[in-house]
Amino acid sequence: MDKSHFSESFLSEIIALAKTAGKAIMAVYTKKDFGITYKTDDSPLTHADMSAHDVILTGLKTLSPILPVLSEESKIIPYEERRLWSIYWLVDPLDGTKEFIKRNGEFTVNIALIEKNEPVMGVVHAPALALTYYAVRGGGAFKQEGEKIPFKIRVSDYRNSKLKIPISRSHAEEALDHFLQKIDDYERVHIGSSLKLCLVAEGTAHLYPRFGPTTEWDTAAAHCVVTEAGGAVTNLSGDPLKYNKPDLLNPDFIVSGKPAYPWKEIIKADTMEKPKVTSTLPVETKSSNTVWHHASVTRQRREAQNGHKSAILWFTGLSGAGKSTLAHAVEEKLFQKGCRTFVFDGDNVRHGLCSNLGFSKEDRSENIRRIGEMAKLFIEAGVIALTAFISPFKVDRDRVRQLVPNGDFIEIHCNCSIEVCEQRDTKGLYQRARTGEVKEFTGISSPYEAPDKPELVLDTGNSSIADCVEKAMELLIQKGIVKEFK
Repeated sequence: MDKSHFSESFLSEIIALAKTAGKAIMAVYTKKDFGITYKTDDSPLTHADMSAHDVILTGLKTLSPILPVLSEESKIIPYEERRLWSIYWLVDPLDGTKEFIKRNGEFTVNIALIEKNEPVMGVVHAPALALTYYAVRGGGAFKQEGEKIPFKIRVSDYRNSKLKIPISRSHAEEALDHFLQKIDDYERVHIGSSLKLCLVAEGTAHLYPRFGPTTEWDTAAAHCVVTEAGGAVTNLSGDPLKYNKPDLLNPDFIVSGKPAYPWKEIIKADTMEKPKVTSTLPVETKSSNTVWHHASVTRQRREAQNGHKSAILWFTGLSGAGKSTLAHAVEEKLFQKGCRTFVFDGDNVRHGLCSNLGFSKEDRSENIRRIGEMAKLFIEAGVIALTAFISPFKVDRDRVRQLVPNGDFIEIHCNCSIEVCEQRDTKGLYQRARTGEVKEFTGISSPYEAPDKPELVLDTGNSSIADCVEKAMELLIQKGIVKEFK
């Protein structure tokens, strides 16, 4: 669709609508109480979000009654219905709600027109900053300051000044830090919402890499502005982002000017590096001719779809301390709340994955190594992985901790005296260990090294299962793994 499909007055109507929605947002912005609630993905929702949504929905239905509207705050529209749309409005009534709550002004109203999976018109309005960016395919990109005359904007050449990279204020990304380590000299520009894309469009920034979860309404309007300003918004393969996908989630993407900073070289070099694990017990790597494949469906996208973060809950303690019972009880609680979970049980894995291992110190270490690697894959899949293993040696537990990003490994010490554990021993293992029938039994003929600084210590010898589950759930809420259940 080119510029001729839209009259200047029609574009002006959309700009005016975005500004009207901005006024509705600012009416709430001046109040003390924003009416904050939380959605299933833990993202905040305010009265301002809904006020702007109502204004835009009413306005678009008046301007173009035959075109469907997909808004972040709309009810979910099934893909079976959406896939038939060739043209529709895509709206984020308030992009940057966290910035709104912080009162830093860096939030926007985003309205985009999507045709054949591509944004052909976009309006981005920042009401607190009195800034508006807009574009129509074939008509160039513009910026307006307050009610002044709009002026044309264009991406800039990164080679003519220090490389500037917009960085989110509210979303820390380990992958981004890793990416930036490969760039020698650059300046961070901290800013919220879709304004990061607009900075690239107007040439005050040059490169915006995003490796965290985003949805289509976050980017569509600014995507059109960037494209019309001469830049590009692409996935890591260099293909433009597409819209109206089944899950409405964006892949990791890069916003670049023209000429584009050579970010593809960084991505290519990164894919040639197999992730390294720092370990006090080195593992021989025999598959040296393999490379790590970076999938387009990332952990962050899975977490966004699940509505909770993934993590490893590592239950450790003596045999009989209640690890398996507690792990399954916590899983049941999480499962009832709609979380994606899986329990790795010490006995169960020795029926298959680790069936060729015994109980020597070396085999115990290999057992934990295998479980650690498997749990790591599960958190990449967006799952809360609960593991119930004696895992007696600190070095083995620490090695698993080192496998995953900081905060993803939650060590839970099931603290129970050996006397109580022995009383619970229905298999008679402690008695057989004392007679020498069972060799290298933890707590009797093999040591147990208790954690020095676990994330949680549970007195499983004296506390009820319900009390222990409650404490574990409180920790998960505190760490932001799951939202507070009502």
